[in-house]
Order: sequence, then C-alpha cells, then structure tokens
Amino acid sequence: MPKDLTRADYRASWAKMVELLGRMRKAGVPIVAGTDGSGIEIIHELEIYTSAGFTPAEALAAATIVPAKLVGQDQHTGSIKVGKTADLVLVEGDPSVRIGDLRQTRVVMLDGKLLDADALRSAAGFSGRPK
Repeated sequence: MPKDLTRADYRASWAKMVELLGRMRKAGVPIVAGTDGSGIEIIHELEIYTSAGFTPAEALAAATIVPAKLVGQDQHTGSIKVGKTADLVLVEGDPSVRIGDLRQTRVVMLDGKLLDADALRSAAGFSGRPK
C-alpha cells in the first residue's frame, strides 16, 4: 500500500465505494450481505447499504431472501413463512424502518430452537448489548 495516501484519500475511496454500491442497487445487481466477522458487524454493513440508498427493508433482504434465492434455497429459508426453516431474530424495534434496531436483538430462533441473544453475545465474548 502506498505510504503517501492520506486520510482524505481513504475517505474519498470510501465515498466512491458507497456510491458504487448505490449504483449497483439501482442497476438491479443482487447484493448479498456478508462479513468474516461476528454477527454484530453485519449490522454495520447493512447500515452502509442504507447510506448507499437502500431502504432498510432492502438492506434486510440482502442478508436474508436475496442470498437464499441466489443459492436456490428460497423455498426453505430467507423469509418467514409456514414450512420454512425457523431461523429468525426477535428485535425490539423495527429494522425494516431503522436497520440499526437489529442491535436490539433479544431472541434468536435457530432451526426452531429459541436462544437468548444476551447469552449468545456473552458466549462470543461481548459484554452488554451493542449501541
């Protein structure tokens, strides 16, 4: 990496990346959310999507039904429907309106089993709820 890059260079590059993401959305390119980090990091990624022009509902779709469709599993997962795998989160708030409300996840249902979100965060080494 060149040593002569400045903070302004990085900010300009970031702005171009967000702009490109928005242009891809407008062009109809399927966008799939993902991260190599923890689940908390994906919330930040979805917030970036909203800053690129996605609605919160579109950002949620990038982490749910869009990837399910792209891998041919949308009949089994990716949305809430009778007969589909019961993988979902219960959130205090409405992430389809405010994507950051995903930070207020209280319960996780994984394959039909209820898990306490605070206990999961603790087991992963996180203290408290994300802000």
